[in-house]
Amino acid sequence: MPATLSKPPPPPGTSVCADVILLNGTSSAGKSSLASALQTRLPSPSLHAQLDTFVDMFGWNAPALADADLRRACHAAGVDHFHVVLTHFARSPYIMIVDHLLLEPAWVAATRAALSDRRVHWIGVHCPLPALEARERARGNRRPGLAASQVERVHAGLVYDFEIDTSLASPEACADRLMAWLSPRLSSP
Repeated sequence: MPATLSKPPPPPGTSVCADVILLNGTSSAGKSSLASALQTRLPSPSLHAQLDTFVDMFGWNAPALADADLRRACHAAGVDHFHVVLTHFARSPYIMIVDHLLLEPAWVAATRAALSDRRVHWIGVHCPLPALEARERARGNRRPGLAASQVERVHAGLVYDFEIDTSLASPEACADRLMAWLSPRLSSP
């Protein structure tokens, strides 16, 4: 008879209904840096789930991905896989920081569905285009113009609980500002 796995009780200091902090902004807006700084400030353990992790699983420089239609299909698969995994992460007792780029209404719907059982704090992560372009050049691992192609769509139609401009302060200072707003709103463990 196959063994069955039972769900372990939540670790001390965590809650089964832990909150989700959803960071949405363009490429190079500073979401990942903000998420890392938040993790050091949260009152209990947290998971950092990044869309980039799933999309970048493809070797984008591989000759097999030279075809533009195939690249688009692979990117779509990465986004779909991310949303499927969010559903599983949503069962976790830990606070989740979701680092997303909500460019399509279908992505917003899939994210809302995946996180429907969790309390989600929607955070708009903003950065002016000149700063985004400077960050792209400095990073060297982003296609020039990527953020510019996203800046008009990423926040379209979304209403946020809190918004932050990452060009005005360091990731740590932005995390402090976000935590000042977020702390009284986090679910108690």
